[in-house]
Amino acid sequence: MELLNDGKIEKWDPARPTPSGSLPRLVSTWNHGAVKAAQGGPTLVGDIFGDWREEAVYTNASYDELIVFTTNQPTTHRLYTLAHNPAYRNAMTFKGYLQSHHVDYFLGAGMARPPRPDITYAP
Repeated sequence: MELLNDGKIEKWDPARPTPSGSLPRLVSTWNHGAVKAAQGGPTLVGDIFGDWREEAVYTNASYDELIVFTTNQPTTHRLYTLAHNPAYRNAMTFKGYLQSHHVDYFLGAGMARPPRPDITYAP
């Protein structure tokens, strides 16, 4: 599991707790030009690429580029983006972008394939 904490993406391993409480750092977002949004974190956290894992989206200091942090670990699991799920998408707006979002189906080992979202393009 990877955690986003104050612009740091850190690796958490429950089998290897550290006495100091610090975690191994994978990325410092500011080293890639990312700046905190008004609420003190990324502009958006959510699954926008469709592999069930969430991305952290920042902007640069000039506010003319998006900087997206995602995992470099491959997966064979593909779903519609979690943002296509109405419960998840609604939680992205009413709880704020930095709170946990949840889908309205079981998401985990042994899960059934989620229903195809009812998506149509507006005329």
